[in-house]
Amino acid sequence: MHPVTPVLCEGRLYLFMEPNSPKGHDLRRDPRYAMHSLVTDQDGNPGEFHIRGRGRPVDAAIRASVAEAAPYDPADRYILFEFSVEEAASTFYKGKEPVRRRWPAR
Repeated sequence: MHPVTPVLCEGRLYLFMEPNSPKGHDLRRDPRYAMHSLVTDQDGNPGEFHIRGRGRPVDAAIRASVAEAAPYDPADRYILFEFSVEEAASTFYKGKEPVRRRWPAR
């Protein structure tokens, strides 16, 4: 696993990465992806969030607006991918029982 920092811009999901990143090579070979994150609710209770879809390289025309929306300054050498969201899922816990939700793409 390799940590990433996704960027939300104009209702779309993006990710900057190093040009020689194994993630970028994998996405060019097979565009399917899955992202998973541990999260806590406002009371500190544990949970998880998962999305999956397809990633594609993005041309330079949109790069400036995505870079401005990023919570960091992406290096000029970074490549940019846009990610579709085909499914989202969450798990939170009521006591010790998991409660799962899924949202398919529209």
